[in-house]
Amino acid sequence: GGAFYIFPQAPGGDGDAFVQKAIENNLLVIPGSVFSDRKTNFRISFAVPDEVILRGVDTINRLAKEYS
Repeated sequence: GGAFYIFPQAPGGDGDAFVQKAIENNLLVIPGSVFSDRKTNFRISFAVPDEVILRGVDTINRLAKEYS
């Protein structure tokens, strides 16, 4: 009856741009602008197997380094 999500701030502060970059790297996350007027965050679902989450975390970390 529920789901698990986090709503982190996007590296670089632009959730829409970060999500586009993530999608280009075969990682589906949802821009925060879908849920609010703020474009600074993105949403991650934990409704997948652990190995998928670990691959996603690796991709997010790699992309975050590009913004720092």
